[in-house]
Amino acid sequence: MPFFASLQHRLRVPFLSAFLIACLFLISLVALAQVTLKYRMLNGYFLSNDAPVNKGKPTLFVFEQAETFEKVFKPATTMSKRPDVPNFNKEMVVGIALPATNKPPKLSISRVFVQDSVMTIRYIRMADTTLNKTPLSFTTQPMLLVALPIQSVLSTRLVENGKVVLTLKKQDD
Repeated sequence: MPFFASLQHRLRVPFLSAFLIACLFLISLVALAQVTLKYRMLNGYFLSNDAPVNKGKPTLFVFEQAETFEKVFKPATTMSKRPDVPNFNKEMVVGIALPATNKPPKLSISRVFVQDSVMTIRYIRMADTTLNKTPLSFTTQPMLLVALPIQSVLSTRLVENGKVVLTLKKQDD
């Protein structure tokens, strides 16, 4: 009996070691599959009046060509600075438009990454507490414009404050 107990113990240790190594390998593969993207914010644009927006929900735009970008976003002529121009030879542009409001929130991008051919854009939306007491006398269209390196993705996911609010599948040309 002691021989079998010793044999069982000798077989268990290598099996557990191999199992732990395999688990660590799979975890490292998952971690490596997520690629964080560098991005830059584009300023000096407004949303065109005839842009196709979702009523009452966020709208996600993904642009790979200047012509389609210029149909939806127009340079703001009232600003003293020139708008930031994307380089469509190296970059693509993602636009996020929120419903028009007289209490615009504070928006910021927290992370942009690609995993399994899905680009995820995470942003934070915070209520501007100063505008809750005295709203603006006009409505404004809160939006974010982001330029990032060209990516081959099948879909783009929009995450607001940790919750998926929209997924846009890539349309074939």
